[in-house]
Amino acid sequence: MKHNVHSADLFDISGPVEPLSWTFMVNRIQTLSYILFFPSTFIEPSMIWIILLAAACSHLNIWLLANWLRRMDRPDGYFGTVRLLGKTVLWLFSLFGLSLALVKCAVLLLGYVDIVNNILFPSLDPKLFVALLLFACLYLARLGMEKTLRFGVISFIGTVWVVLFYVPYIFPANADYYHLLPLIPERMPPHPWHTFLTLWAAFAGPEYLLMLPKQAVDERRIQSSLLIGNAFSIVEYVFFFVVCHLFYGSQYLRRLDLPVVQLVRYIHLPFAERLEIIIIPAYAFSVVYVVTFLLLYAAAALRMMTGASDVPSGRKWLGPAFVMLCLTTMAIQYWGWANEMGKNRWIEWHNWSDACTYAALPVLLMIAALLTKKRGTRHATNHSPD
Repeated sequence: MKHNVHSADLFDISGPVEPLSWTFMVNRIQTLSYILFFPSTFIEPSMIWIILLAAACSHLNIWLLANWLRRMDRPDGYFGTVRLLGKTVLWLFSLFGLSLALVKCAVLLLGYVDIVNNILFPSLDPKLFVALLLFACLYLARLGMEKTLRFGVISFIGTVWVVLFYVPYIFPANADYYHLLPLIPERMPPHPWHTFLTLWAAFAGPEYLLMLPKQAVDERRIQSSLLIGNAFSIVEYVFFFVVCHLFYGSQYLRRLDLPVVQLVRYIHLPFAERLEIIIIPAYAFSVVYVVTFLLLYAAAALRMMTGASDVPSGRKWLGPAFVMLCLTTMAIQYWGWANEMGKNRWIEWHNWSDACTYAALPVLLMIAALLTKKRGTRHATNHSPD
């Protein structure tokens, strides 16, 4: 994938994104939220069927996303999107997307910094870690969308090896296989729909790929690449679910906040102790990647709201988007993250908004495309020669 270093536009992409980049992109966007927020929700072994149900629905959703990306008549750029949605709807969508992107970035940053602060450096001010991550994201965002997409490969390679350290937990004497029973529930799990939607949010993130330009998409490989990335996420979710139940058991698991992260403390190797000092910072690759990706989307949303998307803007909109992200993060950290109840409320809002956008966006785009097609057919019929 060639990159024009003289390009003034952050959003220029010179050619199709490699299949591996799509696969790693989907996987890292999905699994980051799961590691930070979700595992303590699934406290009964029979909930594995909810994971598999959500996985099947996510696979269908990814198929819909891929089909939209492969469409030859998919609108591209500012004017193409205006023709599809209209200026008013596009402005509202941009405002909504800007708000979602900023809040999602802030919650991901604060959730990760909370883990670093509580487990690794409890005596240091968490604002220091937030500032370091924010400026790392700004540095990567200044390189443009194309370089950011390439960083997805580094993010995947920098974190996927962590899974290997959890493998010993599935073998005796660390594992108690009775903790996986009963797989068939004796009663209905509590709040099954809430559990399903919470897990559905763990698969969210690939919907943001819909906004990438046409030249980034290789129509022949995009579908298989996205589906493989989603399959990787499914394997990781099932693996971590099984590991947590084998080691903790459902009775103890319900008392833990972040069982996957807490499990790192029990990993001891003959040649190394306190592996959390290596493993937890490794996830900074994924945090920086996802937040940078969303920061660029926030800059693009600002650009669309002003109607200036037809003119190359360089880094003009990145600065305001970064300032808005800093202010959003500071506000949530000061008011929302001050106590456990406030933090849980923001995390729940983040999860539900992710679940809604992941379910609704592909469907809305398909409906808009069908309406546009019908409108075009009717227009052609009305103007056809007698």
